[in-house]
Amino acid sequence: MKKRFQKLAALFLVGSMTAALVSGCGGTSGGSSSGDSGDGGSSSGEPAEVTLWHYFEAEAPAFEALIEEYNESQDAIHITPTFVSREELMNQYTIGAVSGELPDIGMVDSPDMASYISLGVFEDITEDLQDWEDLENFYAGPLLSAQDAEGHYYGLPQNSNCLTLCCNMDILNAAGFDAPPTTWDEFREVCEKTTDTANGVYGFSMCAIGTEEGTFQILPWIWSAGGDISDLTSAGSVKAIQFLTDLVQDGYMSKEVVNWQQSDAYNAFCAGKAAMFESGTWQLQDIDEKINGTFNYEYGLLPMDQEYASCIGGENFGVCTGTEYKDECVDFLKWFMSAEKNAEFTAAATKLPVRSDAVGLQEIFTTDERYAVFNEEMNYARPRGPHAQWPTLSEALYNATQQAMLGDQSVEDALAGAASVIDPILAEDPLPESNAGGGVADDVNQ
Repeated sequence: MKKRFQKLAALFLVGSMTAALVSGCGGTSGGSSSGDSGDGGSSSGEPAEVTLWHYFEAEAPAFEALIEEYNESQDAIHITPTFVSREELMNQYTIGAVSGELPDIGMVDSPDMASYISLGVFEDITEDLQDWEDLENFYAGPLLSAQDAEGHYYGLPQNSNCLTLCCNMDILNAAGFDAPPTTWDEFREVCEKTTDTANGVYGFSMCAIGTEEGTFQILPWIWSAGGDISDLTSAGSVKAIQFLTDLVQDGYMSKEVVNWQQSDAYNAFCAGKAAMFESGTWQLQDIDEKINGTFNYEYGLLPMDQEYASCIGGENFGVCTGTEYKDECVDFLKWFMSAEKNAEFTAAATKLPVRSDAVGLQEIFTTDERYAVFNEEMNYARPRGPHAQWPTLSEALYNATQQAMLGDQSVEDALAGAASVIDPILAEDPLPESNAGGGVADDVNQ
């Protein structure tokens, strides 16, 4: 993309990117010149001062401890982390695309990275990763989120999460079920037999709010039926949204899900008002405390129609355009995303590794049955996009889903309306063909 267009686009993107934020100031690029020696460092012999922006809060102690470990492990590179709130950080990237004031390394939510790549915020590091054999061990979904449509790398995924099904086994057992459902037919039957409207208990709860959170929870159902956001009028896409709409209209799921954030669906489940809910990794932090022993629960994969599917979240770290220390940034990212360090951080931060070979390195991932389910689900998890106009695509999808769930339009008409927004965008700039499932990466795209 040409620089002039990047700067013009940046002026318009800040509003849409801010609106797309789901959860959870700046310095300039570090250093005056980069040394020519193979082991890094500045020409003066001092370590290369590499600036890094992040929005970790609760995870900050574990994150900063790893950075300190890296700094002490060698004397060629010094990483200086700076906390910037998530909303402000995204704004600073947009401003930096015009002004050039960017860090050397920047953190970004995985579905947002493509938008900032398109603005020129991140540097192409594909050649720097060509001979790094570790890439073969990364899950395909997180790895794809750090690439553009041509398969060029602009950073690496650092942590991930995905969605699974969490079940109140006391309610399921009482209804005659001894395990979480694995297929849509089984799932609907469980929903029907566990719904108790007299006591305000629904078979299922999820987040279908009109934000990126809603898209995050809707997409796995579309993918499982063989549909995609790039083909919303297909039989699979229509089947998936009809399936979710029927759960609402048949009374197995509250109509309030169109207003619910993920935390609301979680709270309904913990209060015993939903037999099942669509759950994320981050909820493992306090689910036992919230339930407080009032019932037994069990995790399972999201039920499948044609195939298992889930959606990833998590953060990436990219090398920013204009850095004086590109080689040093890549060296740090390789160390930071090594199997050992990836396992160490994600275990401490209640997140999932982005590498399959990291799973066996921390006891919690192998002994906690809940994590075992989430890590298995990562084999079927896909990223949102990646696409430079993902906020627009996402908005069209969640608006259409809400219209169908509330009965304002038929599923077919609602999805046709969304497709009329999405299809022209993708005709000009298609989604990557490789976003067709989970698994582990094969190689570095050339």
